[in-house]
Amino acid sequence: MTNPSESPGAYEDLQEFFLTVREWMDENAVIPADIQRPAKGQPMSTELKQWAVQFRKKLGSMGWIAPDWPTEYGGGGLSKDQTAIIRREMGRRPLPTIQVSLMHTVALRMFASEEHKRTILASILRGEVSAVHAFNESKHGSDIGSNETTAIRDGDDFLISGQKDQITSLLPPDLIFCLALTNPESPPAKRYSLIAVDAKAPGVEIKAENLLVPGREYKFFFTDTQVSKTQVIGEEGQGIEIAELMLGIERGGIISIPLAVQKDVEDQEKEELGK
Repeated sequence: MTNPSESPGAYEDLQEFFLTVREWMDENAVIPADIQRPAKGQPMSTELKQWAVQFRKKLGSMGWIAPDWPTEYGGGGLSKDQTAIIRREMGRRPLPTIQVSLMHTVALRMFASEEHKRTILASILRGEVSAVHAFNESKHGSDIGSNETTAIRDGDDFLISGQKDQITSLLPPDLIFCLALTNPESPPAKRYSLIAVDAKAPGVEIKAENLLVPGREYKFFFTDTQVSKTQVIGEEGQGIEIAELMLGIERGGIISIPLAVQKDVEDQEKEELGK
């Protein structure tokens, strides 16, 4: 079968594209009969989580997690009409979460460096990692401006120490966007940075607890976790701004971002990509 993500321009006939997508979905977007599906309100089984991760990787390899986003960032580079077909076919099937959130991917497109878009963002959109954000702390709840988790400079690295809570993550996390205090002497809005941390890095401990609702509460413990300064998303001291954008998207979707701002980002990307 032709891979439509390899030559989107070859599908001038949307009907042909639709048939190709449906065939792919029929082959790949079907949960095996021997995998138990949870009853309403029940958590996913280990087998279903494993299947969801593998399906996400397949979908990401096609560029179909973000079909109309640039291929350089892990998207499919497809048209709006082709994107609508993919999403409609996805919506026809009772699929589990693949845990790719707009609040993460849109924020990366708006604030991340070109290198991070081609690496961190692309790894998410290719389905290779499950990303979560770690903003809240038990002591301060949702008051992100009072977080006590620190990231202390150590040469070209940061040493992160503190505890974070992340609620209802259905799949085990691979990448943590950690909000940490990097500049305690700066004005409040510039004291924090958002740092991408490998969940398997030395000094990271994750404890999971079942909830009354589907999902798990993950508690993250950082003990002198060494992270390169190159893992700071955006600029150092920009963490509160990025975190507030993420939370705004979580509450109101991408429509919470003015169209003019979205267009500025897209224009800048076209310049970076030479398009």
